[in-house]
Amino acid sequence: MDSISLASLCLGAPLVAAVVGAVFWRKTSHVDLVSIAAQAIGAIAALAISLGVAAPATRTIPWLSFPGAKITFSLGIQLDALSVPMLLVVQFLALGVLVFSRWYLHNDRFYGRFFASFSFFVFAMTAVVVAPGLLQAFIGWELVGLGSYLLIGYWHDKAPASEDPEYQAGKPVHATGVNESKLNPAMAQLKAFVVNRVGDFGFVSGLAMLAWLVSSLPGFTGGDPLAWKTLFVAVGPVMASKAAFLGFTGAGLLTFAGLLVFLGAMGKSAQFPFHVWLPEAMQGPTTASAIIHAATMVAAGVFLTARIYPLLTPDALVAIQWVGAITAFVAATIACVQWDYKAVLAYSTISQLGYMMLGLGAGAAAGGYGAGVSHLYTHAIFKCMLFLGAAAVIHALHGVQDLGRMGGLARKMPFTAIATGIGTLAILGVPGFSAFWSKDAILAAAQTKVYLAQSVGDGVWAARIPWLLGMATAALTAFYMSRQWLVAFLGKPRDKHLWDHAHDPDKASIAVLLVLAALSLQFVWTGSVNPFSSGSWLDGVLRSPMAVKALPHELSHHIHLHTMGWTFALLCLGFGAAFWLYVSNPRKGGATATWLRRDPPTNLVWQFLANLWFVDKALDLVFAEGIARRGGRLVAKADLGSGLSMDTIVDNAVSSARWVGRFANLFQTGRSLAYAGWTLLALFGALALLLL
Repeated sequence: MDSISLASLCLGAPLVAAVVGAVFWRKTSHVDLVSIAAQAIGAIAALAISLGVAAPATRTIPWLSFPGAKITFSLGIQLDALSVPMLLVVQFLALGVLVFSRWYLHNDRFYGRFFASFSFFVFAMTAVVVAPGLLQAFIGWELVGLGSYLLIGYWHDKAPASEDPEYQAGKPVHATGVNESKLNPAMAQLKAFVVNRVGDFGFVSGLAMLAWLVSSLPGFTGGDPLAWKTLFVAVGPVMASKAAFLGFTGAGLLTFAGLLVFLGAMGKSAQFPFHVWLPEAMQGPTTASAIIHAATMVAAGVFLTARIYPLLTPDALVAIQWVGAITAFVAATIACVQWDYKAVLAYSTISQLGYMMLGLGAGAAAGGYGAGVSHLYTHAIFKCMLFLGAAAVIHALHGVQDLGRMGGLARKMPFTAIATGIGTLAILGVPGFSAFWSKDAILAAAQTKVYLAQSVGDGVWAARIPWLLGMATAALTAFYMSRQWLVAFLGKPRDKHLWDHAHDPDKASIAVLLVLAALSLQFVWTGSVNPFSSGSWLDGVLRSPMAVKALPHELSHHIHLHTMGWTFALLCLGFGAAFWLYVSNPRKGGATATWLRRDPPTNLVWQFLANLWFVDKALDLVFAEGIARRGGRLVAKADLGSGLSMDTIVDNAVSSARWVGRFANLFQTGRSLAYAGWTLLALFGALALLLL
């Protein structure tokens, strides 16, 4: 079986499982086995592809034809250096999450529906990964949104947090920043849908603009203008063309189109200020979060940005780097004050996605492409494992997510503690763990871009500020992730009743955690047990799709050593602060936290961070409460109000027509003598007017 046929299995197997699950989930709980079996087929097929593909392979079929414009849009499968590793990551993580979900959601009332929705979600993400062009990527993109909508709203009938006694009893007294009246799965899925529609408007606008630009080129002889190969070959001619739109031409027009597509990536990958939907997506099952926040929905935006990389001009990359740096820093600051176990991971995801965009925005010449893509892969593994670990903790504590009620769980849940501990070390970038290889490469790329800007004497601060934000984020990440693990798993139990009943998940789920933990070790990605060795078996995969001039080896080595030194120092600072406050001096840590929340001026900083930089509240005030609610009231008043309104105008028009009709009825008796009389009267009246 060739690679394209194997990729068809990766697409078809989850889709079949989704259809079977959608039909039979109410009748039998065994749809879980159908989904797992289908996903196992997809994972084996993906592994066979990754071991067997030596050269890019593409197969397409015509779909939509416009003969007059010589355009034929196609659907199909493309396997290359970017799509094959991502396909493997998606398929294997999905299999692990499905196995874990059998234990986590056992006896849930919507049990079968979860597996059906999950399989559909995997099918949609696979369609994005193997898409041979931008149009199929957009179709899969929208299906990913539908899949996430179904999973986030899994418990759609759950009451808002303000009316949920379990939530109110479980939250700490200092909890703030979230609108509890709107915090439930139904509102969370709606918020994710609406926020992503804003980004997708940019995506489809950029898609249409690129189709117009490519198809209008003199050299375009027909075919699919949105196929990756056609798009990338057309970059030079588009930049040289005289096509104009809104005052943009040439490179400016290509920059505009690329940033419109990137707007869609900002929505899916929760980049500032579109990040507001992702924390509330935690209202879905934690195992759904494990796939949404690791290898599917949020990864789709980073994957798309890497896929369209040849289309992105230097100006577009500057904007992408700034968006990534701001997102990484803002989310990291918010994560430092979160009390909810899952919320810490949610903001950690946003921050790490910002890191990936920071790397991609640094540019191929600085090594940013390979750094961003490598972190996409490594982050998918350890973040999926961290969310599954969170699922184990929350299940063991009967739904409690407050870090303040945890402690000492390592003694009751040793396997979960080991796995999540490895994941935490990975995200911190500790030597020997996967993110030491990928995250440090991002910061090195950002620093390299500063050097390149200095060498040409232009845009130095435009490159330096994102690098500084990235370095600050490294310290913050070390603090809040260390804080989470130390508070939850070390020290004394803060709630003895919860601690007494805590336990590890079943053997199959433990196996999933430990396999993902093993894949979070650096040697898996570099092929060497030496954490400081250079190179990786993925070097060919991570090579930029454009030819770029490499930096001198000595200079590149110096920058990486410099970055490594700084990040290790910041790691020690963040971890040391967390260990001192929450392990060595827990009373001092508690007193410090109280002081930060209570006394000025630090309480202002805490309020600012705990209220999520007020971004969510500002957007809610302007759009949800302002434009939507109050604007809706104005429209309703203009339409149905008691004063001057459309309803009143229509009613008055109808009333006037009624009175005109009644007056006309006076002359419509149906008797010929009456009509003759009215006619004579009219004639006499006319004669009288003439004689006078």
